[in-house]
Amino acid sequence: MIWPAALDLCHYLDTHRDRWNLVDKAVLEVGAGTGLVSIVAALLGGWVTATDLPEVLDNMRVNLSRNTRGRCRHTPQVAALTWGHDLEHTFPSSACRYDYVLAADVVYHHDFLDELLATMKHFCRPGTTLIWANKVRFESDLVFTENFHKSFQTSVLSEDGEVKIFMATSREGEDEELGVSDLEEKLNGDELPDVPREKESDELEAEGGGEESSERESGEEEESEKSSEPGEGGAKEDEAEEQTDKSSRDENVSEQKFVKQSWTPSVLCSTTKEVFSYVGENIVIYESLDSYGATLWPAALALSSFLETNSQTFGLQGKEVLELGSGTGLVAIVASLLGASVMATDLPEVLSNLQANVMRNTRGRCRHTPRIAALSWSHNLEHTFRSSACRYDYVLAADVVYQHDFLDELLATMKHFCRPGTTLIWANKVRLESDLVFTENFHKSFQTSVLSEDGEVKIFMATSREGD
Repeated sequence: MIWPAALDLCHYLDTHRDRWNLVDKAVLEVGAGTGLVSIVAALLGGWVTATDLPEVLDNMRVNLSRNTRGRCRHTPQVAALTWGHDLEHTFPSSACRYDYVLAADVVYHHDFLDELLATMKHFCRPGTTLIWANKVRFESDLVFTENFHKSFQTSVLSEDGEVKIFMATSREGEDEELGVSDLEEKLNGDELPDVPREKESDELEAEGGGEESSERESGEEEESEKSSEPGEGGAKEDEAEEQTDKSSRDENVSEQKFVKQSWTPSVLCSTTKEVFSYVGENIVIYESLDSYGATLWPAALALSSFLETNSQTFGLQGKEVLELGSGTGLVAIVASLLGASVMATDLPEVLSNLQANVMRNTRGRCRHTPRIAALSWSHNLEHTFRSSACRYDYVLAADVVYQHDFLDELLATMKHFCRPGTTLIWANKVRLESDLVFTENFHKSFQTSVLSEDGEVKIFMATSREGD
């Protein structure tokens, strides 16, 4: 639902453009809800990332796409964010810097005010301006406001009836009363799984723009009717946990049956289940028949086995790892179980099955919760995965070369991520003549060597040609 502070904040940003120039600024919205504030910020020229709980992202994405497509300098991004949860992994402070953090009506009758404040502190670093609009409803709102003033350098920008708009900046050098690490110790064991840090612009266009089916629109209406509180940032955590627990029970159901969850594939058809054993763990992988990416291919098995048996040579413990074309998620799962902080990427249409597999097999087993993100090879990479901010120790890819027309884009994507200091490990089965052409171009683009050869599957290692 749209709440009064969102309307006030939109009006304020629109009428104070000279003071708050959002053009080309990095803007994060916390508890974006229906997406109205993010839409206005994007129309004002901001490079916007709109965040909320996973269950409201679909409706938000449709609203954003419908109202910004073809009108904005920068395509707004959508990402899941649970306040206070695993922030340093999903939005690392060393990489994620924002000029502005926006929030509207995120303080209301819920039990996550400490987590909200810790989230604000995480993002409001020196050089960041936090603008928060809220209507006072309860006594707890006043307590939060008092803690807000203690945590930041603050001022009141606007006051219209019961809605106030505050500006806040970091108290540089002062100890935080409730830091993110303290909060995560305070939160008890059952944590929500991580979801994508950012969505590709292709996903916004494909899922929201143009002609939408009546089924999608009716889904939006249902989503709006279900939202009973503003902000959407933390109040439905228990509901999400219940869905996750239910998913575990569903594994005992027949292989041909799924109970529809928020994270299961949007296209349900006959599926198969495979069980693998890596790193001392049984890994359950569900395949779907709706795309190539939802099927397990031989190079993924070869690469998973290689990483496990060569863990001393290629130590992934504590390393930042990106996987291209993750598909069913097996390689990403194995890398996570080996201790890596993993970002698994693929096209938007396979992310739901990917996320389900990754969540099912890593929850409670890994040092770092793996993240999921949409990535279309070579498309808008400098905006969605900026080379100045996104640095990885390893880039993994398995069976990404097959019969498709995007080999040049794949090579460009590999070059984008394989910078000096990054090791690219690519496993593939040779099937077509075009595979050989790609392999030749791959050798020209990087310093390469063959790590393993098992039948038709080869595993290559590549590093950047410095200076090229």
